[in-house]
Amino acid sequence: MKIQIATSLFCVALLSACSSTSQTTASHQTLEQRLMAKYAAADTKVGEPAPPAEGPEDVPAEAPNDVMDNPALVPSPALRQSAAGGL
Repeated sequence: MKIQIATSLFCVALLSACSSTSQTTASHQTLEQRLMAKYAAADTKVGEPAPPAEGPEDVPAEAPNDVMDNPALVPSPALRQSAAGGL
């Protein structure tokens, strides 16, 4: 008798859970639908372009090729040892 009551309560809970999820998930929008709705009203035609990004203006386009002017051209000791190790 107790098993029948427990089974019937389980079935009622299962049926109510299944019927409620189909109703609630139908109203949810996907991410793509939400983004389309969000940006549909946005003004995409701007009158003027954005200003250029700020950055250092004293950096030349190319670094000097002279080792005395650009110490970064000198390989590190570990790199030199590794390169010389193959000889």
